[in-house]
Amino acid sequence: MNTGFTHDVIAKSKKRKPAASGAPFRVRQAAGAVALLVLVLPLSARAAAPLEIWPAVPAAGDVEQVSRLLSQPPTGSRDGRPTSGDVPNELPRQLLPAVSFQKLFLKILAGAKPSDWRTEMEAFCDPPADSPITAALGEVARAWIARAQMEEIDALLRGYYRRNVRFPATLAELGQLPTSLHKDPWGGTWRYSAIAPQGFSKLAGQRYQLGPACLPKLAPLSEAIRSRPPPHGWIITPREVNGKPALEFRATKVTAVIQPGGSIEGCVLLFIGDRWALMAGPDQLFAVGF
Repeated sequence: MNTGFTHDVIAKSKKRKPAASGAPFRVRQAAGAVALLVLVLPLSARAAAPLEIWPAVPAAGDVEQVSRLLSQPPTGSRDGRPTSGDVPNELPRQLLPAVSFQKLFLKILAGAKPSDWRTEMEAFCDPPADSPITAALGEVARAWIARAQMEEIDALLRGYYRRNVRFPATLAELGQLPTSLHKDPWGGTWRYSAIAPQGFSKLAGQRYQLGPACLPKLAPLSEAIRSRPPPHGWIITPREVNGKPALEFRATKVTAVIQPGGSIEGCVLLFIGDRWALMAGPDQLFAVGF
């Protein structure tokens, strides 16, 4: 595009007598460059904001940066529904729940205690899953609620260990668990086993594994905060399916064309924006550009 523009200006300039200083040509070229910047920068800004709000791998510095982007709390209208001013960076109103979740997610990464965020997280599981966004938020929220519950069970297990110098063979040995811990957030039975440290098979019961039935290897809270999974290496191309926006995801071993609500490699596509899309992984939201 730049080459064609420059060639056109140069071709026309040959038909005119250049000024002694050459200033008219330079000014005309500079004005063209400014025009191009005006056209390009707003498009880049629209794509950049979501990638900053929902980074694929949030770091300590990102928590502060994104928190500033989301510093304006949503106010809503008198009837409780979101208004256009509620969503930062002019994001669509349907993304308001995702913005609210991200604020809570960043609070967790900043080290807030489960007692400071668990009730708010549970609220994402209450509304009906009437859209890909609310459905995915419910699933992601349950992963964090499970971690909060695992913290409580861990405290009971460590108390048992101090008395017996080993972890129990089953959770039943702990006695009657609090009602809130009987089932995992999906209503399943906790997957628990007492194990020996790797390479020390004779030291049975010195370690344990715990997780919800549907995610038995779910990382505990401290580990999930300390180490976030690497981003996916997808090649993403815009497509259409039945006249509606879709995205083609190319991975090493799989290629899929999906619309909001569809999934690839354990991640759900929630929303397709202007050169960006919002995804939900097992325990976080993240934006991708294309």
